[in-house]
Amino acid sequence: MTDFSNTPIVELAAIVANHLRQHGIRVVLVGGLAVEIYSENLYLTKDIDMVNTSYDASESLKTAMAELGFFKQGRVFVNESTQICVEFPSAPLAIGDQIIKETTVAHSEQGDIPILFATDVIKDRLLAYFHWQDRPSLVQALAIMINHVITPEELEAFCKAEGEPNQFEVIAQLHGTAKGQNLNSMFELEVLVQNEFLKHL
Repeated sequence: MTDFSNTPIVELAAIVANHLRQHGIRVVLVGGLAVEIYSENLYLTKDIDMVNTSYDASESLKTAMAELGFFKQGRVFVNESTQICVEFPSAPLAIGDQIIKETTVAHSEQGDIPILFATDVIKDRLLAYFHWQDRPSLVQALAIMINHVITPEELEAFCKAEGEPNQFEVIAQLHGTAKGQNLNSMFELEVLVQNEFLKHL
């Protein structure tokens, strides 16, 4: 099958992951689609990011992806039947300096997708916010936190370990407000974060 014009992104990710597994290539879903899955579609993306944890040679990956009609174009693999592209960020699978050894799976009609745990995706998004002051990444972290628990203790320890101890109270407050006001859209979360930053101007 190489025509994915009517294939939803999560199903396509499952097809790719399972096809690669048949070639002995193990991958783990990260990035925007992991956020989409854990935010329960509050955040939407057209990119599939999978870390190749088998460290297979790029030629093996290209051959396997070509069987699905995906061909390398710059950093990503594209297929003319869909706007969805696939990228394979460099291994190892890590959040900052922490190597990730345990993962889970997301279920779909096309099979299971190896994926980071929700708490690790939250941490990954927060790292982007810490390192690059990327507010959309903070919003994405909050979108996941609405539906998935990261304990205050774990969140505080993570902020301290990343040299951002003062961010713990800010993030915890934003999360509490989002939950208390039952915010359920990316726009509402974006406004919440924007108003928080305007307080400090």
